[in-house]
Amino acid sequence: MTTEPPAGRIEPEDDLDRAFGPDTASVTTRTTPQRLRRGALVAAGVVVAAGVLLAVLTTIVGSVQDGVGGVFPQPDAAAARFAVAAREVDGVRSVGDHRTTKTGFASYDVVSVVTAEAGLDADGQADLVAALSAAAEARSGNGVRVFAVVTIETMRVGVSGDPEVSGRRLALARQVATIGGVYGTRCGWGSGAPSDEAAAQVVTVVTGGRGNGLGAVLAKAGGYTQAVFPGARVTSERPSS
Repeated sequence: MTTEPPAGRIEPEDDLDRAFGPDTASVTTRTTPQRLRRGALVAAGVVVAAGVLLAVLTTIVGSVQDGVGGVFPQPDAAAARFAVAAREVDGVRSVGDHRTTKTGFASYDVVSVVTAEAGLDADGQADLVAALSAAAEARSGNGVRVFAVVTIETMRVGVSGDPEVSGRRLALARQVATIGGVYGTRCGWGSGAPSDEAAAQVVTVVTGGRGNGLGAVLAKAGGYTQAVFPGARVTSERPSS
């Protein structure tokens, strides 16, 4: 005699039947070859994902090392690229060492030393400064500002990525050099951080003048300077023996 379950009561077997069917064989059991194939597919997926991740990391690390589009500033790389470009400029005799200054958490200023060939005329000097300015602008970026100090005859001129300001420095240095008793001029940003701000400019006059003679030289140089860079400073220096 079969005993029926009380009304409203559901046996566990009924739940299993509803979920999986009355035949336990309805639950698929993978064979060994199937398990091996599935394992091989998973392993292949892991290998492909690892390869993609390695390629991405290699690209990022390479970019950072090259300093092109990298995550971190690369001042030495920027200076090296500027040196390569500067050596190709007509009228450049040599490109010397560079000075790197950390200006913030992830920012640097790089100032390279450039020497021009002797005998350049006014147009040649202007073209040289303009080309160096373009090179500085092109190599700046990613937290690095590139500058240069170029020696042209008895002048030393600060060059930034702004060709207009760099050209004005050159023109002012030439103008001051025409003052009687002046042996050389330096026109740039002095010992402070490189800047194109007018008031940050410093003009140094190399002269052997003393007393009233020195005062006259500085007064004339100051007049020239204020007309070009209002607020700039004018200093003097005796020629080295």
